[in-house]
Amino acid sequence: MKIVVLVGGGHAHLHGLKQFAENPREDVQLVLISPTAYQYYSGMFSGFTEGVYDLDEIRIDLKRLAEKIGAAFYQDTICAIDPVSRTLTGLQGQSYPYDVVSFDIGSQTDSPEALRKYISPIKPNYHFPKQLLTFRESAKPVIVGGGASGVELALSTHAWRKQQHLPLNGSLFSSGPLLAAQGVAASKKIEAIARKKELPFFTEVQIDDINETSITANNGTTYPQTAVLWLTGPKSPAFFERSGMPVDRSGFLAVNESLQSPRFPEVFGAGDCVSINRYPDLEKNGVYAVRQGPVLWNNLMNFLDEQALSRFVPQSKYVAILSTGGGEAFLTYGRWALHGKVPWKLKQYIDQKFMKAYKAIY
Repeated sequence: MKIVVLVGGGHAHLHGLKQFAENPREDVQLVLISPTAYQYYSGMFSGFTEGVYDLDEIRIDLKRLAEKIGAAFYQDTICAIDPVSRTLTGLQGQSYPYDVVSFDIGSQTDSPEALRKYISPIKPNYHFPKQLLTFRESAKPVIVGGGASGVELALSTHAWRKQQHLPLNGSLFSSGPLLAAQGVAASKKIEAIARKKELPFFTEVQIDDINETSITANNGTTYPQTAVLWLTGPKSPAFFERSGMPVDRSGFLAVNESLQSPRFPEVFGAGDCVSINRYPDLEKNGVYAVRQGPVLWNNLMNFLDEQALSRFVPQSKYVAILSTGGGEAFLTYGRWALHGKVPWKLKQYIDQKFMKAYKAIY
């Protein structure tokens, strides 16, 4: 019997668990290792922040799912891999052998070390629910980061505070235009939406310092704060590089188009924790992780069967829907964009369908 270990319960691994439930293999011992018994779905974080969803609606019970399909579940944080002996090491020194292993553990927040004691961590994402409940009620909540997650959470927090008749003292700070990665047109549209919704935001601003009561920008201006979410970009888990695995220049696990380590063929990975050699600048995005799921699982099984592996080819355009609060959302597809209630309804349908597919297993 071959031991297949899935480290993390991210989008791609959820697909593999579902496939194993539908097509179990007697020659495979499937093992799932996660630092928490629950996997939280980031696509519904904005709805949770605004009070649309409760806690159970945005998470999948990994332990129950694993037990239902006959997989072993271990609640542990992997902190080392020895690809020569094919073993993983957990936080307390527990050793986990494998014949093939896959990582889908997401990323961490790339925040300045000197400022971390003033920042609320929401990555890994199981920190998110507790931090957000405190953050949204804070007197002067501040979000640093003008990408999709920063914009969405800022608008969702703003909408929730409006519903609760709390002072609208929250602020969003970005080093460039909002949603800069999606192009000039999308930036202009989302900034117009933020102004219409009366969200205070500041662009072209770098945050240099934080203390107990304020943040200081690179132009010397200080702004009051009582809670800070830092959402400026992804950072790789450190143990990949520390364990001698091939990594990219930022420390993310390097894989080829088959989502396989080029040096250690028994090691695979998907989602935000990996960097695909042929697509080094591919955005860290849940859409790609979902699309990687079928390729990853098929390749894991094909590797065991000594069959040819398939390649992951990212789509050039994809639908992105960002909640803007108040029952509205901002949908983009390439250069095309739409804002209003219809995108929000579509987002709810997609997110709820995704969750039901996995909850139905257990």
